[in-house]
Amino acid sequence: MRHLLLSLLAVTGLVAGELPKEKRILFLGDSITQGGAYVEFIDAALRAQHPESDIEIIPCGLSSETVSGLSEEGHAGGKFPRPDLHERLDRALEKTKPQLVFACYGMNDGIYLPLGAERTKAYQDGMRKLRAKVAAIGARMIHLTPPVFDPVPIAHKVVEADKVDGAHPFKGYNEVLDFYANWLLDMRDKEKWEVLDVHGVMMSALAEKRKTDPQFTFSKDGVHPGAEGHLLMARPVLAAWGLKVREDGTPDHPNGAAILAVIKKKHAILRPAWLSHVGHKRPGNAPGLPIEEALKKSAELDVEAKKLASSKEVVFPNQTGEWNGYAKHELTIAGKPVTVVAPKTAAAGRPWVWHGEFFGHKPAPDIALLGKGFHIVYMKINDMLGCPDAVKLWNQCYAELTSSYALSKKPSLVGLSRGGLYCYNWATSNPDKVSCIYGDAPVCDFKSWPGGKGKGKGDPRNWGFVLKLWGFKDEAEALAYKGNPVDSLAPLAKAGVPLLHVFGDADDVVPWDENTGLIESRYKALGGSITMIRKPGVGHHPHGLDDSTPIVEFIAKNAK
Repeated sequence: MRHLLLSLLAVTGLVAGELPKEKRILFLGDSITQGGAYVEFIDAALRAQHPESDIEIIPCGLSSETVSGLSEEGHAGGKFPRPDLHERLDRALEKTKPQLVFACYGMNDGIYLPLGAERTKAYQDGMRKLRAKVAAIGARMIHLTPPVFDPVPIAHKVVEADKVDGAHPFKGYNEVLDFYANWLLDMRDKEKWEVLDVHGVMMSALAEKRKTDPQFTFSKDGVHPGAEGHLLMARPVLAAWGLKVREDGTPDHPNGAAILAVIKKKHAILRPAWLSHVGHKRPGNAPGLPIEEALKKSAELDVEAKKLASSKEVVFPNQTGEWNGYAKHELTIAGKPVTVVAPKTAAAGRPWVWHGEFFGHKPAPDIALLGKGFHIVYMKINDMLGCPDAVKLWNQCYAELTSSYALSKKPSLVGLSRGGLYCYNWATSNPDKVSCIYGDAPVCDFKSWPGGKGKGKGDPRNWGFVLKLWGFKDEAEALAYKGNPVDSLAPLAKAGVPLLHVFGDADDVVPWDENTGLIESRYKALGGSITMIRKPGVGHHPHGLDDSTPIVEFIAKNAK
């Protein structure tokens, strides 16, 4: 299809564009625009790349809205008809005073029915009426073709044309959006409308993804894209304006993630405020702040974003308080919570310590290392015991922290107790990405703990987790497994990763000779370097050392 080729050219961005001359830019659309992630990607990239710009982006999408004025019978269970853009358009233009208007409509305009002449005419007439109103105030108009309707994730819900009702959309509804998108592109060619092809970008990307995963989708409910889909929606605008982002949509800037977080806060304030200020007939939207208050808070956040864009220091977003006098940030990576404690000033190379488990227990080494400019990191994935899926999550966490936040490519790992399974299993899969490993009474063989197949007490609950997490068909298969840390040391030895183990020689929970002892003998046999600190007569607790200096010095010396 013609629009697919054009969309591919837009995505490549071989010819970077320039920022628009207009300073007040209004985004109109349905629930996808009200959700607003694609608008946030655009705004964040703009602030990051052009902190001096005084362009103001005004988000004003409204859930369920159409440009056609149509509404299916029984919409929202009969609670209310779909809102019509034209009911609020005059007020929106008067109150926002835009110089440039983006509009993304079409998803709701066909009412989830097959292509029909009357519905198509209503959509086209609605678009022309919108353009006329925008032209009447002397503003410029840019259309975004509608996103993709995807029947694959809702196959149980879509139906043939003669069975469509309010709860069951037409399974071929994306053909309607194809038609709407092509019509807009025809109007670009025939009447010189400005049109950017969102639909084509998404169709092309979806086809590519489905070559390897037939069930892949950008929209779990068939309509509303997730973050990956919103980034595709933003691509044509980003390319047109010459704005650069990373693969996850964060601005291509050392502080891109922090800038995006600030812009998300700004839009979370502006969206409901502008909707309330303009007024609408769609129930269920919580009222926003008074517009003057919202604009004041927005301006403050723009100043923060500008400061981040101009700063040479990489800053983490989402500070939630302090930890022992240092800023604590809460991130979400791969859908999991990640805690990052930042030093006052990062050391050269931005070294960091990564905890497998029990972050905050015996904190003296971390506090000392924060004072030396280290970051401290913990990904909360309890009860995964360093299984293969946990290693995959750590891979995603590592990629995010080293790319978006420029942390060192070789963290120092801290494996306390069961945390040893996380650290060693990730390290043996990524030996070139590790500075050193400090194990504190670490689990290095799940047969010892939680299996309890040697001297230790064992833990039936966690042993059950092992069988499930690794997908063993029975206990015999688990006991025959040769992928525990004690079995997988060769890659670490070859990479020259130094080890430090602190252990109690009376440990009856994680017996040292079944874990640390095997690591020592086997690592030395492989030519690896390991330092042992024995605590005579001490059990599994207490962890750490009364004087943590040896731990701190080991990590500080070997960090890269």
